[in-house]
Amino acid sequence: MAASTPVLRVHDLGISYRVGDGWLNAVADFQVEIGAGQIYGLVGESGSGKTTAARGILNYLPPNGRIEPGSQVLLLDEALTGKSRQQMQRIWGGRLGFVPQNPGEALNPSIRIGEQVAEGLRQHRGLGREAAGAEVVEALRRVNLADPERIARRYPHELSGGQQQRVLIAMALSTSPQRLVLDEPTTSLDVTTEAVILDLVRDLIGEQDTAAVYVTHNLGVVAQLCQRATVLYVGEIMEDASVEELFETPLHPYTIGLLNSIPKLGQTKRDAPLPSIPGRPPSLASKPAGCVFEPRCPAAIEICKTKPPLEA
Repeated sequence: MAASTPVLRVHDLGISYRVGDGWLNAVADFQVEIGAGQIYGLVGESGSGKTTAARGILNYLPPNGRIEPGSQVLLLDEALTGKSRQQMQRIWGGRLGFVPQNPGEALNPSIRIGEQVAEGLRQHRGLGREAAGAEVVEALRRVNLADPERIARRYPHELSGGQQQRVLIAMALSTSPQRLVLDEPTTSLDVTTEAVILDLVRDLIGEQDTAAVYVTHNLGVVAQLCQRATVLYVGEIMEDASVEELFETPLHPYTIGLLNSIPKLGQTKRDAPLPSIPGRPPSLASKPAGCVFEPRCPAAIEICKTKPPLEA
């Protein structure tokens, strides 16, 4: 399938959380289209709404969360918004894959690795026990785990963090999902293991023509892995561009601030202090009326208080 084919289309996605007697908007007017084999970065500071947007795309929100009316999430031509949890159970793990941030918490400590991977194969691909067992070994081999037969017999605590993360990737891709969401899956890994995992993710997604969303705060990961990226701030899109455009000609002051905060190779704090964005993001209950970045923006002008500057 061509990379330009829209496997995932998200339009006007709004997400709110119930707090006390009211609702606070966490994501507003989120838009994205992702083709087969394309990895789309979702980037921003902690608390920018990245994970909320990703879970909204999956239609997997906590009990106090809701997707606002008018939101559209289409997997090929099938609408996911409005589906019940029971209806989504047939889609999660099959057509939709998810790799969470912490593998140690995602894997069941009391069940062997092979059985955890096989569960999805039996449920979503209808494989029998013997066929599922053979496919488990092959799935673990595809993520370059040495001696996959032995790994399948082990419990999660007997594996390293890098091995656990490979297991989750194998589990997510074993059902050949049309779409995959990865929520900062390398945050807890050392940089060497992270680089290996990122190469693995890129190769496997390309092989399976999966449309992928990669959630991260690390712009270095975006540059290495993604073809296109959306920059989020307090649940709103600041910028959406190809990775080349984002790094070469960033338009929004927030994007520029994030890029300036990346450490330079060979530069230490003795050479120059690492620039940072002053201030902190506003709470959801006190978002500015205009551009949400205006209180922290060094280039803000009067119109920014009522209208986003890129629309002015």
